[in-house]
Amino acid sequence: MKKLNILIANDDGYFAPGIRALAVRLAKDHNVVVVAPKGERSGYAHMVNFFSGITCEKIEMPDGIETYAVDGSPADCVIFAVKHLYKERKFDVVLSGINSVLNIGSDVMYSGTFGAAQEGTFHRIPSIAISLRTRHSDEYGYSAEFIAKNLFELIKYASEDITLNVNIPSPNKENIKGIRVAPVTYRPYNEKYVVRTDENGNEVFFVDGKPDRSCIYDINGDCALSENGYITVTPIRMICNDAEVISAMQSAEFCL
Repeated sequence: MKKLNILIANDDGYFAPGIRALAVRLAKDHNVVVVAPKGERSGYAHMVNFFSGITCEKIEMPDGIETYAVDGSPADCVIFAVKHLYKERKFDVVLSGINSVLNIGSDVMYSGTFGAAQEGTFHRIPSIAISLRTRHSDEYGYSAEFIAKNLFELIKYASEDITLNVNIPSPNKENIKGIRVAPVTYRPYNEKYVVRTDENGNEVFFVDGKPDRSCIYDINGDCALSENGYITVTPIRMICNDAEVISAMQSAEFCL
């Protein structure tokens, strides 16, 4: 088995149990480094700090994995690792996760986990986002083992324009019904805003809401399959042009 150079990032922070479990498992067989946010960065999507700058600190972790904490976004971590920290190293794969909640359906638009993986794709490195419905459990062993066992097969399909999004619906193997390759589907939320008052008396609004599970339109999509206990693997194209609409709009009549 070929020993790979693996970069691992996430959006939960370098200390999160999911990233540590994944790094430790893969370090048994490969060369692994972790470059991840200094703190929680969920919902950062593909944001990059172009103007504010970032900082970086090497962290000595009990598991012995070479780790850097970046005060920036998940995507910042990948850029910084590829273009600065390890600019002389060729990474064979970028992994982002294991996230502590699923990133299925249209959630990928917001996901910092997926944003970090897609940044790897942008740099022409096979990249995979990995998420787990933990239900507040710290049991990441099965998920890490699943990735380790299937890593080479997954890499085959993570091309220069495709990021793979892997979602595991349970931390326990006995609850998994199987594995399905599935498309991203629409996942709306029942959202509302909660208002609180800060120390200066200003009203601050926080979004709150849960997925509307009544709106699962495609029984073969990632949302429905995940709800039914299947691990889903979804290939997502980075440059998402719609050739059909481009062709149809050639006859559009615009005014200067």
